[in-house]
Amino acid sequence: MIRQPEWGTRNVNKYFYESEARRIAELNEIFGDIELIEAEMRMLIWLAGWDEYTIENVLSAIRKAVAVEAKRLEQPPRP
Repeated sequence: MIRQPEWGTRNVNKYFYESEARRIAELNEIFGDIELIEAEMRMLIWLAGWDEYTIENVLSAIRKAVAVEAKRLEQPPRP
């Protein structure tokens, strides 16, 4: 799960912090149950600082990859 740094620990304004929180929530729809290492969490928090359009495209690509991998795993092994 991605945990947003506490308010006041970084030099960001209230608007940025609130919009970052919304994007982190969207990322947690995918990563919420996954144990992340610190470097992965920092990178995803960095990504959450980008605009909503960027996050939507990244999430779309991740969802597609997850769906394809799930479908691949459902296939019987090839002889």
